[in-house]
Parts: sequence; structure tokens; C-alpha cells
Amino acid sequence: MAGGVYILVLLVLLATVGRLSVPRRERTALRTWTLRDVYYNVRRGLAVLGAHGPSYPALHETARPAAQRRR
Repeated sequence: MAGGVYILVLLVLLATVGRLSVPRRERTALRTWTLRDVYYNVRRGLAVLGAHGPSYPALHETARPAAQRRR
């Protein structure tokens, strides 16, 4: 039960961020949302938050060739 509530809150948060990332005149009214609108707003919210998320320097170190790491 608690896990379901957590997932629901997370989806609402992501959908809200996704909706706010769209200019006001292009937004769909909340009353006319369908599951498709929720899905695309959640995806947009993930993209927005993913762009500002933490970086993983160790992952970037292994992605570069060894010659570039020595510099």
C-alpha cells in the first residue's frame, strides 16, 4: 500500500514538472487530460529533472579512452 502511494506521488510530481515545462498557452487543461497526456507529461518531467540531476564522474572516467584520462 505504501509503495503504491509512493509511486503515485512520484508520478504526480513528474507530471507536474512536465506540465510546467511547457509554455502556458500550449498547456492542456487539467480537466481534459487523458492517460496519454499524463504519460507524456511524466516523460517530459523525467527529461527535465534528468538534465539537472547529479553527474557521475566515475562513469565518465571509464567512458573516456585511457590516453585522455592521463592528461
